[in-house]
Amino acid sequence: MNDEVAQSFDELADLMQIAGGDRFKIVAYRRVGDEVRALARDLSTLDDEDLLALRGVGRATASKIREVMKTGTMAKLEEARAAVPPGIREMTALPGLGPKTALLLHHQLGVSNLAELDKAIKEQRLRAIKGLGRKTEENLAAALRRFKGKQERIPIDVALSVAESLLEELRGSDLVSEVAYCGSLRRGKETIGDLDLLATGPDPAAIMGLFTGLPGVAGVPASGSTKSTVRTREGLQVDLRVVAPDEFGSALQYFSGSKEHNVRIREIAVKQGYKLSEYGLFRVSDNLKVAGASEEDVYGALGMTTPPAPMRENRGEVELALKGELPELIQLADILGDLHSHTRYSDGSTTVREMAMTAMGLGRRYLAITDHLDAWVKSHSPDTILLQAGEIAAVNEEFGDKITVLQGVEVDIGPEGTLALPDSILDSVDLVIASIHRRYGLDPEAMTRRVVKAMQHPSVNIFGHPTGRWLGSREAAEFDLTEVFAAAKDNGVVMEINSNPARLDLKDDHIRLAREFGLKFSINTDSHNPGHLSRMRLGVGMAQRGWVTKPETINALPLDGLRHVLTKE
Repeated sequence: MNDEVAQSFDELADLMQIAGGDRFKIVAYRRVGDEVRALARDLSTLDDEDLLALRGVGRATASKIREVMKTGTMAKLEEARAAVPPGIREMTALPGLGPKTALLLHHQLGVSNLAELDKAIKEQRLRAIKGLGRKTEENLAAALRRFKGKQERIPIDVALSVAESLLEELRGSDLVSEVAYCGSLRRGKETIGDLDLLATGPDPAAIMGLFTGLPGVAGVPASGSTKSTVRTREGLQVDLRVVAPDEFGSALQYFSGSKEHNVRIREIAVKQGYKLSEYGLFRVSDNLKVAGASEEDVYGALGMTTPPAPMRENRGEVELALKGELPELIQLADILGDLHSHTRYSDGSTTVREMAMTAMGLGRRYLAITDHLDAWVKSHSPDTILLQAGEIAAVNEEFGDKITVLQGVEVDIGPEGTLALPDSILDSVDLVIASIHRRYGLDPEAMTRRVVKAMQHPSVNIFGHPTGRWLGSREAAEFDLTEVFAAAKDNGVVMEINSNPARLDLKDDHIRLAREFGLKFSINTDSHNPGHLSRMRLGVGMAQRGWVTKPETINALPLDGLRHVLTKE
């Protein structure tokens, strides 16, 4: 219910922005959406007094919330939908195409959706509009190609949510003995195409009947006795295969991939006189099946330890597994704290206390509040840092040794590499994250100088979301990674692995390169509301793909050890 209400307010704000509505109301509606989404309680449990206690919610807004809860929509939203053609909102999701331009294209060219925009671009009709031109056409064409690619793949957090919901339903039935998800989701890829599930049980046909009738299924494109395909309400295609119990491990290994890893494993099997398929590992000489019930049996029969799924990309893991020298990868249970989060002091939605409460509930021993204080210091007062320090001290006194809240800042790196806060503030906090938030388009040489200079500032502890990528809409910034990583090593700067599913930055191959420089990592959620704190596992998954171990992860250290790292001694 909370998500449905939040999405309604998000859509209302989007439509009002497209139509040129009052910007203060637009901002207000967006804040309501954020506030509702961040709630730890279901809206249905709130009475009127509780609703009015939410930030930004007055009587009129509370009435709209109740209206959505009761009817699934609100009159104001329906009015806004009627005023804006449906495809226009879809168009504004395209990077570089704002509401004004979308409406201009609609009025002058009759373009009302992405398909019509694509056609207009190919026909070079945009350049005839004053103020647009050829360059705009080229930029929008490139953005449209990236957007189409994004639409064809599902973000990992969405895919995980769908997969885990389906697995929970299937595991709750006596028909299913074992079930797991496979493919790129199991390997922790950033985005997922189709979702593959694997199950075993005594009655495959009954399992298929159960699967195709699950509540989350919106359609059944194909159904068979051992394999069926459904489409979920989220639009994700899910394939379920049911195999025999003694095939489950070999099938799990085969369908988890990657293709390159599997080819290498089959080569090893052939050299040892075996043939390997999803049905099992068989000895060629007499066709005897020697393994198949578990992945460990399959790899073990080949004289290998079992590579964790995120490593299976044929990037050296096979050779290490043959020697029994696979690294012990960082696990979610190893993470003791989160070093990147935001509150109402900047663009977060809630208080220091509420963030600490949620982090404590997730088992964290410490949490760093790292608000963007640049704007506060400029438009308010440097005393803001003291106000926040006082609030943090009060929370630490209240919670005692259950959790420790650290005060940090996320400071912007300017185009010349200077930091947007004075040293007096940077020196006063527990840690400093330096990040880039604008001017990503500098040439690689200038961007490299910019980042290296920031790394050399003595107060910088962590380089936040280093490449600045935003999956599906913004490419990674271009700079010399080797030069930046060398500067980070020389200056004791830690690389962040940002768990925001739209970022997952650093990505796996960059992490592996950073490890070659002997760098340390901090896996952080970059949370802007309490709900974000639970996405730590996404960052851990990316770290595993980069082969990160516990000793390389500073927020797997106890607090005393972390403080030692932050002092750069």
